[in-house]
Amino acid sequence: MKKRLELCKKNSFVLTVLSVCSVFVVLFMSAGPAHSAQTAVVATVATDWSSGAHSTISVDPVGGPRTAQNELFPTGSDITVSAYGNYFYRFERSGANNATKFDINAPDTVIWQFSTEGVDTNSNPYGLVFVSSDKAYLLRYGSTKAWIVNPSATTEAGFKIGELDLGSYADADGFPEMAGGVIVGNKLFIILQRLESWASTVTPYIAVFDITTDTEIDTGIPNPDGVLGIPLDIRDPLAIQYLAENNTIYVQGIGSYFPVEYTGGIVSIDPDTYATAMVLDDGTDANHPYGQISGMAIVSAAKGYFVGYDGWGDNTLYSFDPATGVVGSSVAGLENKSIAGMESGVYPDDNDMLWICNQTDARVDILNITDDSIDESVSTSLNPLKVVFCDETAGTGSGDGGSSNCFISTSACGL
Repeated sequence: MKKRLELCKKNSFVLTVLSVCSVFVVLFMSAGPAHSAQTAVVATVATDWSSGAHSTISVDPVGGPRTAQNELFPTGSDITVSAYGNYFYRFERSGANNATKFDINAPDTVIWQFSTEGVDTNSNPYGLVFVSSDKAYLLRYGSTKAWIVNPSATTEAGFKIGELDLGSYADADGFPEMAGGVIVGNKLFIILQRLESWASTVTPYIAVFDITTDTEIDTGIPNPDGVLGIPLDIRDPLAIQYLAENNTIYVQGIGSYFPVEYTGGIVSIDPDTYATAMVLDDGTDANHPYGQISGMAIVSAAKGYFVGYDGWGDNTLYSFDPATGVVGSSVAGLENKSIAGMESGVYPDDNDMLWICNQTDARVDILNITDDSIDESVSTSLNPLKVVFCDETAGTGSGDGGSSNCFISTSACGL
């Protein structure tokens, strides 16, 4: 999309081209090429899950070679990442339970590290959904309370500024398992998996909150659990993404791993009426041509991608039409690979490239969504888990959970 202004470079035409540039520079700047201000941040993990780290990769140039810094700030293996503007936030989950802030301009220097533990323990932070630079929602998978936080806080005492109570959605294990979120207008939509010992046995929901008052909205949908949210017809929801083009939220669920059940797929949600519809069904025990659906990326009203899961390390990326549910072909080069990160939902970068975490080859494959070709593959040294994007200067980027931040792909190799 954004490209570089390439005129005025050929020495043999300098005088002629300079005069053209001075007259038409505004036209060229508006019609095509300008430098992308994005940098990708990739959460990574060792093949034996003994440690983790992160990489940074330049978004430019299209066609490569992009530049990478790998194995920055080593830590434990159970990590994820969110971002907003020029900052990114790395989360150590079970066993550590903390959030660490970095500036993309100094990606191995800690700005702060705060605990995500409160009166409860094992909070298992899943990421941030941003309202602004000084307000975000911290999703805590191992708790009934999401935190309202100030990411710009300079002290741990100033970090937590409030809570959202999701206890009404708790299942038999005592937790609702908040796994992802997205902001649309003044509403926050939060995935509640409601797993019991990792099994999907009860109805999952999307809880909706007013971000101006931080109170839950009654969606008015009858359900047997007596809660206010949106019941889902798919089990174990993992990714949530909002597409402004058609004012639609998409949610992906994998069904059940243990035992394997084909109760997943992709559903759409109208953010105004809360009406849901099945976009792509994963099939039945007898007929499931793509396996389970373990990740998605919706890039337009007529084009998306999903990961077909045939087994551990055996995944294939497919294109499909979200408007009709018609599945296209598999993406060449991303067949029978270990694909990670898309369970959080992912978004294209400023160059309309989709970054896919290929753990089979310990690299990020950067997909040109116009023709489904791989523009470049960049090694991350360790296995990539999730990709988010940061701006080089302060402000909003393309974000986690799809709320105009640096990506949750709630997520992107996305929350």
